Amino acid sequence: MLPILLLPALILQAPQSAIPGAVEVRPGVFVLKGTPNDGTCAAIKKQHITHVIDLRRDTEPNLDCESEASRLQDLGVQYLRYAIGSAPPAGDFDFLRAIIRDLPKGSKVLVHCSNGNRAAAAVLPWLVLDKGLSVDEAFAISRMAGLKSPDTEAAVRKYLSSKGRT
Repeated sequence: MLPILLLPALILQAPQSAIPGAVEVRPGVFVLKGTPNDGTCAAIKKQHITHVIDLRRDTEPNLDCESEASRLQDLGVQYLRYAIGSAPPAGDFDFLRAIIRDLPKGSKVLVHCSNGNRAAAAVLPWLVLDKGLSVDEAFAISRMAGLKSPDTEAAVRKYLSSKGRT
């Protein structure tokens, strides 16, 4: 019985990420809690991240997409901003899944928002529907990556349910 009790704790221990403040949810797919700073950008360059997806909305404090896009483009990183709310509709999940799923072979992506909640939610359906993780495993990983809001979790669960996954 003891090994069964230890297994969940081992699954939830995240190794040190190659990008500070980020969780690598699958090889080459990172969720960042917050916005890229100088240290994050240095790690993005070192890890050869090819794409950054920014999910912040216009109303969020300290939003400077032009500066972020310029800094990332200087590093050779493609920047995409796709603002989503705390309870994204199905279309947002469909779009973000397609973006991540259809990246060119060898691409690495970092998804971020202001605190990691929406970014973690955005990759969760991809983990389940495209990578074959169980719903429970994907939620555990997403919680490590920053999923906290009950409204956001409910939106993800509704989306997964609409796709036949509960």
